[in-house]
Amino acid sequence: MSKAAVAHMTHALADEWGRYKIQVNCLNPGYIVTELNRDYWETEPGKRLISKLPGRQVGEPSDLDGALLLLAGPGSDFMTGSVIAVDDGMPAQGF
Repeated sequence: MSKAAVAHMTHALADEWGRYKIQVNCLNPGYIVTELNRDYWETEPGKRLISKLPGRQVGEPSDLDGALLLLAGPGSDFMTGSVIAVDDGMPAQGF
């Protein structure tokens, strides 16, 4: 639900702020290993979830770097209202 809210907010703000040449885009990451969830991925439920993911893996924070650099650089000059999925194909599995 939170990701949907951020996506809708991104679209609304891009529409509203575009006339001021302000770009609004967002990243929609899949499962990323963090300090808070690192131990979970070693448990049986965590391993079971990983086995259902398209790439059978969870991402590292550095997996977001390419998309972040795109948005921070001139390659995104004509982008606004974009929701970039960095999720190893999760929608393909119905997640």
